[in-house]
Amino acid sequence: MTNKLYSQEHPNVTFSRYELRTISPHFGHTTVAIFSELEDARQALQLKLRSQDLPVIIYDAETEQPVLSGTKL
Repeated sequence: MTNKLYSQEHPNVTFSRYELRTISPHFGHTTVAIFSELEDARQALQLKLRSQDLPVIIYDAETEQPVLSGTKL
């Protein structure tokens, strides 16, 4: 999956943006980190799952669609 955003300052340069979000029953989605590489977001998701009980999800910032989600078992 390629997530391409274009910079107005540098229109020929593309970059990706993946948001790591927690999902709280009281506050909804909260963006806790932003990554340009999906692999970095996946590593952060695993770390976040070990450090808290809230569900965590990676969103593609361009399409606003979930890419990967995780919950503690």
